[in-house]
Amino acid sequence: MCNLMTTARNILTILILTISNIVNGQTFDKTFSGQWAMTSWIYEFHKDGTYKRTSSGHFGSPVYSGAYTIKSDTIHIITGFENTSGTLNEYYLLDKDSMLIDLDNFYDYSPNHNDLQYLSKKRYDILKKPNMDSKNVLTKNQFELKVNESTTILNKKRLAEITDEENIQIIRLINTIRMSQDSLHKTGIYADFIKAVEKTDYEKELASFYDWIPNRGMGFYFQKLQVELGGTPQLYSRYTIE
Repeated sequence: MCNLMTTARNILTILILTISNIVNGQTFDKTFSGQWAMTSWIYEFHKDGTYKRTSSGHFGSPVYSGAYTIKSDTIHIITGFENTSGTLNEYYLLDKDSMLIDLDNFYDYSPNHNDLQYLSKKRYDILKKPNMDSKNVLTKNQFELKVNESTTILNKKRLAEITDEENIQIIRLINTIRMSQDSLHKTGIYADFIKAVEKTDYEKELASFYDWIPNRGMGFYFQKLQVELGGTPQLYSRYTIE
């Protein structure tokens, strides 16, 4: 009964969205394709507000479908993206070069549906670059709260469960504590935090989880997170305690 109700609800959602999209004109007939991870991916968007995503290769050939809508330059996948191992996500950008860009993994797809051999690229270039000299100012109490919070995260979560925002916070804490000249930052909760970082092999795992390029001092610049770890991280990649 629950499955029937869920199916009926999904069908009703698609019907409502389809009618709404037709009225508002926020749909199109367009196909995009690309290749990554030894897999070919095809996205088919239809004027009735539905889409289909197919694939072949290393990730197999499952078919995902559901409803979508377009607002400005962004496609919102409303249903059907759940439980797809991150290969189908909720938001896509229609870039000025007509490419379709996944706003979660940043792979792009060609609008030429005959170009099935297009090798998808990671489009980190669409991200707004951080101000290298911007400061992340915290009071001592705020800094301590972040240290305790991040120690708990490291001890309780696997890396795949840690959000991008939590990783950025952890990275900034690592940089701040390791660069600090304050002897107090080598003891107590700060020592516990660094111990959790080392115990979980966090930095090595992070480098295998996110794309990166070297920063000044041969540390890491994580392109999706837009933050530096190690090397000589600039102000925006650490905290300033005042």
